[in-house]
Amino acid sequence: MEEVMGGGKWDTSMYSSAKASRRSAGIDDFDYTAKVRSGKVSKVNDELEAKKMINPDSSRYPYPLRESRDSAEHPLSRPVAIFFDVTGSMGHIPRVLQKKLPKLMDVIIDKAGLADPQVLVGAVGDSTCDRYPFQVGQFESDNNFDEQLRKIILEGGGGGQTYESYALAYHFAAHHTATDAYEKRGKKGYLFTMGDEAPWPTLTAEELSHVFGLSTQADETVESLVALAEEKWDIFHLFAVDGSYPRDKRIHDRWRALFGERFVMVEDSSLVCEVIAGIIHMMENAYDADRVVRDIGLSGKTASVVKNALVPLSSSPALVAKVVAQSNSLMKSRARKGGVTRI
Repeated sequence: MEEVMGGGKWDTSMYSSAKASRRSAGIDDFDYTAKVRSGKVSKVNDELEAKKMINPDSSRYPYPLRESRDSAEHPLSRPVAIFFDVTGSMGHIPRVLQKKLPKLMDVIIDKAGLADPQVLVGAVGDSTCDRYPFQVGQFESDNNFDEQLRKIILEGGGGGQTYESYALAYHFAAHHTATDAYEKRGKKGYLFTMGDEAPWPTLTAEELSHVFGLSTQADETVESLVALAEEKWDIFHLFAVDGSYPRDKRIHDRWRALFGERFVMVEDSSLVCEVIAGIIHMMENAYDADRVVRDIGLSGKTASVVKNALVPLSSSPALVAKVVAQSNSLMKSRARKGGVTRI
């Protein structure tokens, strides 16, 4: 059986120490990519190879999995999955995230209130032409997800036709994840994809065989995969406005048709970490964009960019429902205490 990851806790001092050690030794933060480009390595790292996933219980699950599970140390595990487009125009984004991991984790744990987050990182490319179109790590509670992030191959490929294989991430989320948050508590995880192109409309049987090692004769549409994944994931697509196609209405409309207000326009992709942290904080606590930006400690242009990304989410049905529920709970609490509620 595949070892279930997720032990330990995120440690910012350990992250900083490891980063300083690499710097003093002259080791690139993404050393695995450097090895691929020099010819020393020619395959996806074993820890991120989808074909190496294992099914822990074939009587319960039809496919191999990545698991986010509770433990004595983490009794309320909550999965957060982040997939980046690592084709030519977007290959720098994982480096941005890696530099800001402490900020992300501090907000998720201390502000958003996710006591036991388990983070999985992965990458998508273009399965019609790239050598490494899909890479996926484990759900981790500690600094291991930083290790896995740095093992992602920043291929820098893509086919130049305004489409990438984001559907691979949605197939993974729909068919290859099992989480105690959902199975025990009915709590969805958070799934983020980021890129600057449109999704290929169909994931073919050939691609499923090549990437996941599945034997199937059926293609899957991106719409069907999103619908399945949304049963246990809150999904957001972050669109890099500073990418290759900032004003392509056709691409924007395609994403909006899939995700509505959860198609998030990010004006400055260097702020992807702040936007992800802000979305989780907003969704967990039903705060408005101004409150979230203040809580994260942003100001000036940075605050403006993150706020612009978050504002459309205020109309999210899930967020509106949470605001209403919290308001009703507050009113009932005051009524029990004999207080007066003014409207």
